[in-house]
Amino acid sequence: MKRFAVYVFVLFFIAAGFSSSVLADSTANYSIAGIYGTGTQTTSLTAAGQSFVMSFSVPTNPVALIDSIVPNDDFYLYPLNVTYSFEGTTSTLTNSLVAFYTTASSSQAGGFFIDYCLGSTCSTEYQWTFQGPQQYIGPENNPTIVPTNFSSNGQPFTIFNNDTGAEYDSLLNATVTGAPVKTPEPSSLLLLGAGLAGIALLVKFRG
Repeated sequence: MKRFAVYVFVLFFIAAGFSSSVLADSTANYSIAGIYGTGTQTTSLTAAGQSFVMSFSVPTNPVALIDSIVPNDDFYLYPLNVTYSFEGTTSTLTNSLVAFYTTASSSQAGGFFIDYCLGSTCSTEYQWTFQGPQQYIGPENNPTIVPTNFSSNGQPFTIFNNDTGAEYDSLLNATVTGAPVKTPEPSSLLLLGAGLAGIALLVKFRG
């Protein structure tokens, strides 16, 4: 009986080992805590000297690339939902665009950029810049997101009034937290299930 118990334990260990070995980093989560600098225009989402929190998730192997895929420079993801908290109110910035850049990009050295249009006609457009380490590897038409933590201080923040053509430029300071979320691939669940089924059969036959 003792030998059988050891046998069962070994089978279960192998099944669990196969399952953990094929875990996939399927999602990259980003959280940004920042503060708006002097001169920031007061709107429903912004005010000088006020803090804000943003968060969003992207697949680690994104496929919804649009508009700009510039080799060795950047790629865009759209549409994304960004959770935004400001002055005690949390809202969802729907249909936001997030652009990721290489550290050698001519437009922004590393990190990422968030663009959000307020209203169906995009009467007001917000652009947050979070420059930092490059957040992906591989070519821009087939990137893999590798989220990291970094500080992004003194970065541009711009509000456009697209009805009047007015532009309001200021700066922001922010801390970015990036983390992958491990989820099991379907193959790992099948392996684990097969292992458990085998154990159940052994228990049945031994009984």
